[in-house]
Amino acid sequence: MRQIAMGKIAANGTILKATAGISISNGISPGNIFGPGGDIGYTVKLSSGLVHDKNYIVQLTAENYGEDGPDYVFTTIALRYQTKKSFEVIIWADRIQTLASGYSIVPVKSDWHFVIYDI
Repeated sequence: MRQIAMGKIAANGTILKATAGISISNGISPGNIFGPGGDIGYTVKLSSGLVHDKNYIVQLTAENYGEDGPDYVFTTIALRYQTKKSFEVIIWADRIQTLASGYSIVPVKSDWHFVIYDI
């Protein structure tokens, strides 16, 4: 297995650091993303020939999300629509204030990191 690409992405979709040939668009394909704000996410585009096929491994990490500090206690990150040329990333978070009345997980924009491995 070899690590072939990595990056750190800002909440607005700007590449802070990444392997050459990677590009990010601030948006995802229309889908059924639960929560107010709808289809919030990122599309990672890979350079031609970077991976052998669509079965490469992607490791994702979302930074703790908070508008005015880390007030979102649960943050999760997921990948979808993985192809040989791209994949989408979606981040969800839940406000600590909602714990008394139940969870209110919503899609958010947050800084995040990725590492791609291929065999």
